[in-house]
Amino acid sequence: MAASKSMDFPGAKKSSYAAQVEQSQASPFQESTLSFLPVPGPVGPQGPAGRDGKDGAIGPQGPEGKQGPRGERGYSGKDGLSSLSSSGQQSGWASYTSTKLSDIRLGASQGFDGWVSLIMKSSKAFETFLPSNTVSLWNTNTQLLNFKGLKVGSQVFITYDFELNTFNPNTEVWVRTFFPSSEDEVCHFLGSLKYQNSYKMSVTQQIFIKDEKIWAMGAIPQIRTDFDSTAILNSIYVSVV
Repeated sequence: MAASKSMDFPGAKKSSYAAQVEQSQASPFQESTLSFLPVPGPVGPQGPAGRDGKDGAIGPQGPEGKQGPRGERGYSGKDGLSSLSSSGQQSGWASYTSTKLSDIRLGASQGFDGWVSLIMKSSKAFETFLPSNTVSLWNTNTQLLNFKGLKVGSQVFITYDFELNTFNPNTEVWVRTFFPSSEDEVCHFLGSLKYQNSYKMSVTQQIFIKDEKIWAMGAIPQIRTDFDSTAILNSIYVSVV
């Protein structure tokens, strides 16, 4: 039986460049050739440096040219677009800081399906930069975010600053802004905290005042953990755009 010639598969690893050169030089069928490489001669001595040239004299200033013709008058400007959003809402912000810190008990058996409201029994309001003609954005009596001073269609960014104390490792933490009028929510999973510890946390949520129900009823900040924990709500920042 005739033996087939061994050939490399196209994807096989190629031999090194040096091996291929050695194989080529060892071939008995290659004709002997002589190669000549040009070799540069020695560098000659450096010539003497020339003398430095002198700066030329400054030429006289030419006469002032004639004033050109006056340009054409430009088009009259138009009023710029309003900086208000499409809802007509003016931007602004406010913050509410707790003046009486209290622990909020958390866990899967607390609240409704583990969701517990973040309450602020007593707070100090900073409302210097509220949008014009806007009422307070946090109602201490109802413990609700208040949107009645805003326009329907407004966007609101809410930042919750709180401290969480976990009693078990790998405690899951969720935060949401809940709308009781429609039972909708904006929810964030903050993570699974690996160690039993005290954590200072902050989360920002973007909500939309998309209808009159949300405008009238407001929203509730809530938190949920799977294992028993406690939380303290330190402050709430509300930014309106």
